[in-house]
Amino acid sequence: MTKSLTILQDKKLSKKDSFGIFLVSTFALHILTFLILILLYGSYSKLAKKPPPSLVQLNTGEAINVAPIGSKERTPEVIKTFTVNTLTTMMNWTGYLPPSTPEEVSRPVVDPGVEIQVIGGKKGKITTAAYEGSLALAEDFRKEFLQKLVEITPQNVFRGNTDVVLVPLSISEPQLIEEGKWKLILIANLMVLENGDKLGKIIPFNKEIYVQSVEIPDYLMKDTQGKLAQTIAKVRASGLEIYALKDFIQGDIK
Repeated sequence: MTKSLTILQDKKLSKKDSFGIFLVSTFALHILTFLILILLYGSYSKLAKKPPPSLVQLNTGEAINVAPIGSKERTPEVIKTFTVNTLTTMMNWTGYLPPSTPEEVSRPVVDPGVEIQVIGGKKGKITTAAYEGSLALAEDFRKEFLQKLVEITPQNVFRGNTDVVLVPLSISEPQLIEEGKWKLILIANLMVLENGDKLGKIIPFNKEIYVQSVEIPDYLMKDTQGKLAQTIAKVRASGLEIYALKDFIQGDIK
């Protein structure tokens, strides 16, 4: 019996047997791979046929409709709304802070303004709302714009003697310049009310506005991240910024 076991242990597989086992193993592996590919194909097919989500629920509990678009794409309505809201925020000067509580509606808080140093070392003030709205501008353009804004902001605004209101009249459909960049034309007036004058003075404010898509800030901004971070997230929630602003003369539309 011992001799028989020794013979079996010493016996080696022939080359022919080894090759046969290799072929069988390889064939079994191909069969397994083929089955996995079939399962993956079925999963991908179901995923491709599944419609994209059209409803998103925010952390506030509000549900909104959405549409699938590219990372650099924005709808015309979003671009127009962003542009008008941004310019209205920057060009409405009342001398009071925007109300944040029901009490401040009837008792507005005086706007201390934001001091900006202009070229030559001089300083001037712009409204707090205008400063916050300027956070929706491209950084290189924002510095230039704030310098101009100081020059045209009547300092009597902070004494309660002057109000300036932007009155948009029309805004064009966004014209695509290149991927993620658009041009719009805003026709508007600046109404300047001084020393209790209810009629006011009208100044044309017609502009070519250049807008580009940017990364959308984190929507879930927390109080611990500071007021400035929250303001930036708010003004850039559309994923857009203004990178240039030029005077527009009616009749120059091409």
